[in-house]
Amino acid sequence: MAHDRGAYVTPTFASLLEIFDVIGVDMPIGLPSSWGRLADAQARRFLASRSSTIFPTPPRDLVGHRGYAEANRDARARHGKGLTQQTFNLFPKIREIDALMTPALADRVVEIHPECAFVRLTGRPLAPKRTAEGRDDRRAALEAVFGPLHRPPRTPEHDVFDAYAVLWSARRFAAGVAETFGAGERDEHGLPMRIVS
Repeated sequence: MAHDRGAYVTPTFASLLEIFDVIGVDMPIGLPSSWGRLADAQARRFLASRSSTIFPTPPRDLVGHRGYAEANRDARARHGKGLTQQTFNLFPKIREIDALMTPALADRVVEIHPECAFVRLTGRPLAPKRTAEGRDDRRAALEAVFGPLHRPPRTPEHDVFDAYAVLWSARRFAAGVAETFGAGERDEHGLPMRIVS
């Protein structure tokens, strides 16, 4: 996680709610009842060549699964589409955030995708973050805004870049100048299904 005074690793989402007024998370908020959110589709079109970095947001009735095989089987049976292992790996964090989110919290906790933030920041899709070009471009763009980046011990550099990109978009949201993917849809719990950038 990055904030205006640096970056650090936090064990739980709940701890952030007690510290910060505005929080950006790189995790789905607002879970659909079936595959497909307008926000995801719009963000993929926006990212063009980097569209594959937007994972499909899983339906809420799948995220309670603890095992991949059963989750994938239910995804096919209930929704006519299988579940990738990458999306399944997000389930614990999705559950953690979803359990705490309320419509009132949506005024200060927003979903942000780092790649969308980087395109807004630089005006173009960047090379993949694990390439030398991608690392250099991300570092240069972020340091132009934040100065030298703080990297907590044992934290992958690309995770630090993503955290600062999320911070950049969260600042924009707090200032009322962020752009949003989605058209005001809300899920069954009243949470907005949107991606802020």
